[in-house]
Amino acid sequence: MPIYEYQCNKCNAAFDCVVMSVSEKFEPKCEKCGSTDVKKLVSQVRYMSGPEESCLASNVENRLLQSMGGKVDSNIQKEIKELSKQAAKRGKKRYASMMDTGKSENIDY
Repeated sequence: MPIYEYQCNKCNAAFDCVVMSVSEKFEPKCEKCGSTDVKKLVSQVRYMSGPEESCLASNVENRLLQSMGGKVDSNIQKEIKELSKQAAKRGKKRYASMMDTGKSENIDY
């Protein structure tokens, strides 16, 4: 059951309609003034959850280690682990912002 958003061309009111079936004959009508002179809006998509920080961190860590040939001393490995956690935190923050705004912009950390 999709939900479609519309804006009335007469009174500029925005409203949404649930369509029960794609085969249903449906003509949107403004809830405020009753006009059928409306335009369909592009709706923002929102996902229920995003990537887990721990999974992002693990992926970044593995990629960094692979790019270094996998053989690094324990101090470097600890630094890579910490950098991976920071990168994952930034990635999660950027993902959440992108889902809220619909834009992928630089974010101050």
